[in-house]
Amino acid sequence: MSSGDILGQIVPRVETRCANRHSPASKAEGCAQMDGEWLAALSQLRETVGERNYATWIEPMQWTCKDGEIRVEAPSAFHRQWVGRHLLKTIEEVLRRSFPQGERMRLVLTIRSQPSTAASPSHVGDPNAATSTRVRGARSALKVGRLVEKYDFASFVVGPANQLAAAAAKTVAETPGRRFNPLFVWGGVGLGKTHLVNAIGNEVLKRPEGKRIGCLSAETFMNMMIHALRTDKMADFRERFRHLDLLLLDDVQFLAGKERTQEEFFHTFQALAEAQHQVVLTSDKPPSLLPGIEARLRSRFEGGLLVEVMPPTQEMRCEILQRKAHNRGHTLPDCVVRAIVQRCGPSVRELEGALNRVLAFVEMMGQKPTVDLVETLLGPEMAAEPVREIGIEEVQSETARYFGITVEQLVAHSRDRVSSFARQVAMYLCRSVASASLARIAAAFGGRDHTSVLYAIRTIEKRRQADADLARTLDCLANSITRGGSPNALKGQAQPSSNP
Repeated sequence: MSSGDILGQIVPRVETRCANRHSPASKAEGCAQMDGEWLAALSQLRETVGERNYATWIEPMQWTCKDGEIRVEAPSAFHRQWVGRHLLKTIEEVLRRSFPQGERMRLVLTIRSQPSTAASPSHVGDPNAATSTRVRGARSALKVGRLVEKYDFASFVVGPANQLAAAAAKTVAETPGRRFNPLFVWGGVGLGKTHLVNAIGNEVLKRPEGKRIGCLSAETFMNMMIHALRTDKMADFRERFRHLDLLLLDDVQFLAGKERTQEEFFHTFQALAEAQHQVVLTSDKPPSLLPGIEARLRSRFEGGLLVEVMPPTQEMRCEILQRKAHNRGHTLPDCVVRAIVQRCGPSVRELEGALNRVLAFVEMMGQKPTVDLVETLLGPEMAAEPVREIGIEEVQSETARYFGITVEQLVAHSRDRVSSFARQVAMYLCRSVASASLARIAAAFGGRDHTSVLYAIRTIEKRRQADADLARTLDCLANSITRGGSPNALKGQAQPSSNP
């Protein structure tokens, strides 16, 4: 063992009975009864680094606990380098917190000498073990990045907030490259976008065609590109990505402002599209509202199908929570499920974190889950904030009032400077504040074509970045509309010039 492999002293001793080599997940399953601390450490590590980072960087590594040493084997030199640079300190901190006493051990991060062919302990005696082995072999041979295996369509709760996105994802999985290319899924944090893209990949991997799949975040794409540039391996990088059958790229908003990465991704996108290979993208905003994204990329994002994932309804959140509890071997009373939901926001990740706290206490202390227990662990019920839907008519009325024109002038086809500028502002606010679709906005503004609406939104967005007065005006108008007030209070402020 070279001294370069030893990356520091880290955690108290873990029982040597856990010395078999496993992935973190199977490791926890094999040692849970003997070493509850180890299970808690892995759970905390997953929560700290996030599901995507855990699945991409932590889960592929093999962990061995033996003779005063935790040995972590990465599947490649790049994998080892990335973990050592970005996640090592986090791993150390989490393990140190989880093992507060006992003999300290060394953490060794090295490269796996050869791929393990042994079946996971969870598959011993499983009649489908041979199939599982073949699937794992296909996964290692056909992917760039890593899929989260538990994210499939069967475990995705469908409701009014996400039914269009779910239907589009299933269509893409059934006929990749033929319809909806690219598929662009956008929505807030923790609403299921990553689940959907992984479900597409997992569904495609079930087929015998042997599709080449890439599933990774935009940040990982950039890091891999930078590594290829530094090691003079851009030809290998391009060969790897431009011959995929399916590319699933998460969080494309991360590309904003990164010109070199955008240029490389543009050519990758073009190569895949020309070959009729499927591209699926996720973002926290629609393409029209992504700042710092080149126009040619934005245009191609909008050339496929755009679907939004909305916050789940309370009924959906209860079903999601009950399903996750069932996967942990628990059936919770409806009153307990509602109590947890009422103490969390719309994010599914937040729901899962709250559920983990409750179930961890139930499992460790042997208590039954009750509403009182939920309140003790999670605190009082969150004050329900009234949700006020903002309509296009309200945006039109407030914008027209601010600019001193009538709504009729705002929606008409007149081309005078004030009305034209106010119309563009109103269209922008309808999209950003009221979250209306391009088609609805176009219909509400005199039956215009949706491309006119898109042009107006991009124009205001571009001017906002260069004009501080306009930016302040848009923010004030948006706040006023959101609060249901009138922007007349803004009349004392200087309005931005309406010159194009």
